Amino acid sequence: MKRRILGGSIAFALLAVAAGARAEAPVKKTELVEKTGVIEIIKADAAKNEKFDTILLKSGEEAIKLLPGKDKKAFKPLEKMAGKTVTVKGEFLPPNPPKYPLAAIKVSACAEVKEAKKPAAKPAKK
Repeated sequence: MKRRILGGSIAFALLAVAAGARAEAPVKKTELVEKTGVIEIIKADAAKNEKFDTILLKSGEEAIKLLPGKDKKAFKPLEKMAGKTVTVKGEFLPPNPPKYPLAAIKVSACAEVKEAKKPAAKPAKK
């Protein structure tokens, strides 16, 4: 009988510790961002066992990897926009080296930026 009580109390103590650890886990806040830049596509390398192309958003000196979010339909058009200027909205994921050296955005929406037409230069009058 003492063994059952001892075993039950040990099991209860382990469950209490596990529940306490779960309650103390930090809540991850998502940061929504909107970035504009040029799309660059890096083809998958079969030698490295890569299955999918890597899609990067180049904004000045910064390169951000684009990942599909919950809505996969918003991500699909990016594969065909190589070299175009695009505005991307989504959840920001900071870099976590060495496994994830680049910052990433889980794309929830994207739109191609239409450049404003510049007015034609008027010829100089003599």
